[in-house]
Amino acid sequence: MKQLRSNITIVILCIAVALSGIFSMQTPMVYAASLTNDGSSDDTSTNENTSNDSANDTANDTSTNEESSDPNTSNDNTTERQDTSDAKAVVTTIDTSVKIMQEDGTEVVDPTVGQPPAVISDPEAPAIVSNNAIVMDAKTGQILYAKNAYDACYPASITKIMTCLVALEHVNMNDIITFSYDSIWGIERDSNHIALDVGEKITAEECFYGILLQSANEASWGMAEHVAGSVSAFADMMNEKAAELGCTNTHFVNANGLHDDNHYTSCYDMALITQAAIANPVFRTIDETVYYQIPPTNLCEEPRDIWHYLKMIYPSSPYYYEYCEGGKTRFTDQAHNTLTTYAKKNDMELICVVMNCAGAANTYKDSIALYDYYFDRYTYAYPLTSYNPNQTDTSNSILNNFYHGLDHDTFHLEVDRDVTVVVPFDMKEDDLVLDVTYNNTIQGNVVGIVNIIYKDQLVGCSDITYQDLVVDGEVLSWGAVHEEKKNSIAKVIRILVIILICILAALIILVFVRNRRYRYLKRRSRSSKLHF
Repeated sequence: MKQLRSNITIVILCIAVALSGIFSMQTPMVYAASLTNDGSSDDTSTNENTSNDSANDTANDTSTNEESSDPNTSNDNTTERQDTSDAKAVVTTIDTSVKIMQEDGTEVVDPTVGQPPAVISDPEAPAIVSNNAIVMDAKTGQILYAKNAYDACYPASITKIMTCLVALEHVNMNDIITFSYDSIWGIERDSNHIALDVGEKITAEECFYGILLQSANEASWGMAEHVAGSVSAFADMMNEKAAELGCTNTHFVNANGLHDDNHYTSCYDMALITQAAIANPVFRTIDETVYYQIPPTNLCEEPRDIWHYLKMIYPSSPYYYEYCEGGKTRFTDQAHNTLTTYAKKNDMELICVVMNCAGAANTYKDSIALYDYYFDRYTYAYPLTSYNPNQTDTSNSILNNFYHGLDHDTFHLEVDRDVTVVVPFDMKEDDLVLDVTYNNTIQGNVVGIVNIIYKDQLVGCSDITYQDLVVDGEVLSWGAVHEEKKNSIAKVIRILVIILICILAALIILVFVRNRRYRYLKRRSRSSKLHF
């Protein structure tokens, strides 16, 4: 019995030792799983997301049951995952614990601390403070520079570019906008406004000037209600427009850009939005105005004088840039400084967007540095001006059929000879390559495509199309035949018609003979009966 108890005791001790060993191995594994990418512990994590599509250098692999509403609540937080039923994004945020000194003696957050290495498309471009930036050619949409340009960021008031783009498509400039209680009191009291009051009425034109020049938040809210009936409905319109423009990392929830965790965009998407906005001449007229006066209204006896916030358009400003035409700027605690501008030098117009930047001064300096760099080094090229797509390629079924269906003098293909690409002044001739692909099936009048490649990057393209020709007053279309072939076909048709006539004549004769024989036999039959 003692031996049995001794054996049981030994077994229990062995089990205890084994269990302690298991727990000692599991504990650091559990702790390791609760670390974020930068090595900080996340004690509130309850559900780890280990899917491969969310594991990257800039996103948290650990998702929690409850997201912080303020991206700056944790000093070690470099990214914040937004997860709602409507939209998902990883929004770039900043470590707020480190400050840098501005020229005017004020301290601002240093946005470079705690950030992952920047993804920069052109390492030879000037170094900038902004964490996210892009330079786009306004004419072609070609991207010249990108720094973390596709990452989601909080936009602050550059949101209002989209607000005006959408609203301009749905209002008359003489429309009267009446401001509701929500539009006046729904905004943060210390945010930008033009002191409108509940029930006050102004025209849509005056409202646009308040939005773009003075960045008036209540004006944006009122415009949204006027256009769509509510801010949420207007935000849906903004998101639909963003999708239409090709934006891939944008979600708006309001019309003014006041902070919301689920309100974000990227530099690339903002460049697309700005490109569309400046294509509207009314937007340009308003945004490129330095000063505007809103006349007295039903509730305000005094006129309102408003000035553009953009310092790059004032000659007296230290940040004046002579080529800058217009843009939009502002700040929130979460977005930090953001700036969208467009500038034109000679015949080239560029769009520059900088976001997630410490200090308004740095947004201006970054933008000017990028503008100068690309204006001084890049120009337009027209690579298809002398390109001739009219060449026989019998290896392609479409062109082979086309060639055999037409004579040489009607073999007529066209490309868009005005296609424009942006290239460096010192570009080597063989750096620009034309890559031609012909379709195997007809797609409308499109026969193929010519892609323009610069240093292994697609920078432009044009469809190769078949164009109808007029030869001696005759329209020759795809598959049309020439006079000789028409004559040949006509001869065949005539022969077929003659043969058809002969057949019909033979049938008629046959019927006639048959009828005569029938009548003869019938008379003979009657005669036989009489003799009988």
